[in-house]
Amino acid sequence: MDATNIPTGLHHRMPIVFGPFPGPRQSFDGHRRDGSSTTSKEAFVTFKTPKSAVSSLLPPGFSFQDTSSPDECAYVTVAPKRLDNLEWLGYRGYNLFSFFIHGIQYTTPQGITRKGTYLPVLWEDLADPIISGREELGFPKLFADISISETQGIYRMSASWMGSRFVDLSLDNLHEVEGIATPLAPPEAGIDDGTLLYRHMPTPGNPGVSEVDYPVFVSYAEERKMQPVSTVRRFVGSTGEVIWHPLDWQSLPTLHHIVKRLADIPVTSIVKCGLTEKVGNSDLSSARNANI
Repeated sequence: MDATNIPTGLHHRMPIVFGPFPGPRQSFDGHRRDGSSTTSKEAFVTFKTPKSAVSSLLPPGFSFQDTSSPDECAYVTVAPKRLDNLEWLGYRGYNLFSFFIHGIQYTTPQGITRKGTYLPVLWEDLADPIISGREELGFPKLFADISISETQGIYRMSASWMGSRFVDLSLDNLHEVEGIATPLAPPEAGIDDGTLLYRHMPTPGNPGVSEVDYPVFVSYAEERKMQPVSTVRRFVGSTGEVIWHPLDWQSLPTLHHIVKRLADIPVTSIVKCGLTEKVGNSDLSSARNANI
């Protein structure tokens, strides 16, 4: 296929010579995917930590919304999630878990400020969403084997790489509550208009030089216009815990530097924990270069 003849408006990924690539935002014939029947179950543990413990994870141009108190707390959430009945996967599903830093902002060269929650890393246990999310949107996705189990009032998640377990998350005494899903962080964490990412692609044959390097913003308001999402059930837990296992490079050859960095972040206090079940799932196609 001549690169100059690639049709616009359709998603293309390597291998490019086979034409448009089906995925979460496009069927094999170019039609938009229907996420209305997708179900999700997301657990979360939100905690406080000193801003200094996470400030080095912020990319160029990113900062805390509240800069008046640099030594005060930041809010962090670890959130495992199960997605099921995904049309684009033949109505199958997969697991993922995300690491969020709340109350972050990015100001464009034109003076526009994007405020939201920054996602420095997430893991998924299936290659297809990892490849499409990294190439099409700029999400910082990695692979892990993710195990999730639930019994009455108890939730457990663990993630590993080829048998080396590097994180455990637990929720206890979950009980159902009425009402719609609330934000993962409390209002004092800052304004949350969307998800902030940082997209980076290296230049082949030129280590350390970026071919693609810019911030990405995913607007919640734009996502809601594309696909309504309804909360079915909401649970609150009495206790929640996240334990990272900073294994050596032989156990985690490609992940040890990330896990060790996350394990070094102290938990000052748990703010909230719980679980939310929803129907409907957006495809994140509102993701844009934050400078545009």
